[in-house]
Amino acid sequence: MLHAWLQGGQSIAFIRTLNVVLSCGIILAVYALGSILWGERVGLVASLLIAFSPLQVYHAQEVRMYALLALALVGYTLAFVRLWQADTAGRTDWLAWAGLILAGVIAMYTHNLAIFSLVFPGLFLLLRRAWRLLGLWLAGLMLIGLLSLPWLVLVPGQIAKIQAAFWTPRPGLAEILQALVIFHTNLPLPPLWLGVALFITLASLTLVIFETLRFCPREDKEGLLITAGLLPPGLIFGASYLMRPIFVPRAFILSQVIYFLFCARVLTHSRRRTPAILLAWLLIGGDLIGLVYQASYAEFPRSPFRAAMQGVHAAYDRAQAVGERLCIVHDNKLSFFPSHIYDRGLPQTFLDDVPGSHNDTYAPATRAAIGLFPQPSIAAATQGCDRVAFVVFDKAIQEYREMDYAEHAVIAWLEDRFVPTSRERYGDLWVLYFSQPIP
Repeated sequence: MLHAWLQGGQSIAFIRTLNVVLSCGIILAVYALGSILWGERVGLVASLLIAFSPLQVYHAQEVRMYALLALALVGYTLAFVRLWQADTAGRTDWLAWAGLILAGVIAMYTHNLAIFSLVFPGLFLLLRRAWRLLGLWLAGLMLIGLLSLPWLVLVPGQIAKIQAAFWTPRPGLAEILQALVIFHTNLPLPPLWLGVALFITLASLTLVIFETLRFCPREDKEGLLITAGLLPPGLIFGASYLMRPIFVPRAFILSQVIYFLFCARVLTHSRRRTPAILLAWLLIGGDLIGLVYQASYAEFPRSPFRAAMQGVHAAYDRAQAVGERLCIVHDNKLSFFPSHIYDRGLPQTFLDDVPGSHNDTYAPATRAAIGLFPQPSIAAATQGCDRVAFVVFDKAIQEYREMDYAEHAVIAWLEDRFVPTSRERYGDLWVLYFSQPIP
């Protein structure tokens, strides 16, 4: 989809617009889901909560797959609700079946962990002993798998890569709390705001659970949504103890949508006014904290890459003007890729990940598909260079010092063979300049 979208323009704003469009689709899908479950008021309020969610706003701006994943999973849930309601009424909704298959296939091609969200109807139907619909759903799931087969054949290699290198810790109570905070305000946050965000999270969750259990009618709808909301993170949590941890809240983003549906019902259907008003203020407070901090956040992955590349490009032009070759080398792919997008015409390269490290995630097949390959070493990257611009995150420098090294290994290598001339800082990004020693 992004490849096709890029045919219409290459500007950063245009590239980001694809996810803005997809995120608007999420708002409409949540409205439809809330309306079909509990009425138009719930649909409107739930879609409003999604529209102002810092997590959803973040993914609407980020050029990654999570907006499409959320849209596909909400569409899949909406299709299943329609199927279940039609089956209860003794009808067959063929349009809903088509939507279920299409949304499931899109989700599978979008993210490896989508399967953990697609299986929730099976548990729900099993608990309700709806054998006929369970059999039909299993057939639908098999069809989704068949249509996803061109991608599924690559999954074993992906799993092997995760087992060799992945950065997420084994989940515990802290990771569960972080996921809940992300659903309310997103992360990271400064320490003071983090405390407030944690209070908002726990207070909101407590209110929603209490009001739902005590004052809202209990129907099969609740069981369906609870299964959809809790099963995916539960399965991912369990899988993280059987293999390399894969507990990332983005992978079960459907759970946030389900939670907001329950929030919307409390806000519109609660028999008591005070808890609903308190919940509204808590959710508004969480949105304000998340959105305000996101707008001012300028560290990875939102480091000032554009400004850094403008400075590097000026240095490159100065070197060329005097007939010298300036080599621009990134410490790793995380600074190279955005810098390459911001200045495609500037010749840049980056160093390969240490094999087997937690950063070793750039698979050979991905390199071939993208057509961007790392340098095996700093020696290879700087061969024949008169000057060097080395781009490195401040965190990488600090990590070496925390391991009792006097200096970052690559910087130490450069200082032994070149003369440091200057250094420029752009937020959490350093650009260090070196030149050949004078004979």
